[in-house]
Amino acid sequence: MLTIQHQRIPVNPFSRPGKKLVAKRGIVMHYTADPGASAQAIGKYFTSLKDQNPDDGTGDRYASAHIQIDRSTIVQSLPFDEMGYHCGSKQPYLPEALSKLGSYPNNSTVGIEMCIEADGLIHEDTFNNAVDMVVYLIQHEGFPEVIFTHKEVVGWKDCPLPWVKNPSEFERFKQEVHSQLNSQEEEEDLNLSANQWTILTTQLKELYDKKLITDSTWIDKAAVKKLTVSELLFINTAILNRGIK
Repeated sequence: MLTIQHQRIPVNPFSRPGKKLVAKRGIVMHYTADPGASAQAIGKYFTSLKDQNPDDGTGDRYASAHIQIDRSTIVQSLPFDEMGYHCGSKQPYLPEALSKLGSYPNNSTVGIEMCIEADGLIHEDTFNNAVDMVVYLIQHEGFPEVIFTHKEVVGWKDCPLPWVKNPSEFERFKQEVHSQLNSQEEEEDLNLSANQWTILTTQLKELYDKKLITDSTWIDKAAVKKLTVSELLFINTAILNRGIK
């Protein structure tokens, strides 16, 4: 994943209320609706909202997202444990969003803005950077693998428009996130021949019978070929230390 650039919005009523999330329940995907604008430009726009005057008689805008992503940059505008104004709605939220995100999704989600190209599409590099960002949020920031589009939360807004027009792209996105989340575990699975698994299982039984190991789980896992590399390394060390060939 690209290095995250920090471009924090100062606390203000319009784009950074400074309130902590009540829980971490999901991730909401948006698009910038500004063809050609960079992640840094979108971040600066959210920051500029702090300069609005609530007493000037004009309508004020409340908006922000935690992350902005383009083809080459990831910009973080809000801490991941703070609330942003990325999925507010004057209309009722959709039932599935309410069931998974709570009654006010802004206070339980992180918002990600994907920049679009001059043709209005999400570039594949932006797509891949967004996948990496979501994987990071799930693995390191405590968010569950619960991913919504903005439209799936509020219903009335076609956001991200490229995915609303082509829903298969959002499905591809979620599948790529899921694949990356599971790739490490899959890579750690041992790839042994049937005979090697048999020998390993026999050795583990010998260790267990001699009470050199007390957990039969390793035997059971070897029997069904589900022992991991790290477990084997630990067991192999024990075998060598005890002089068992």
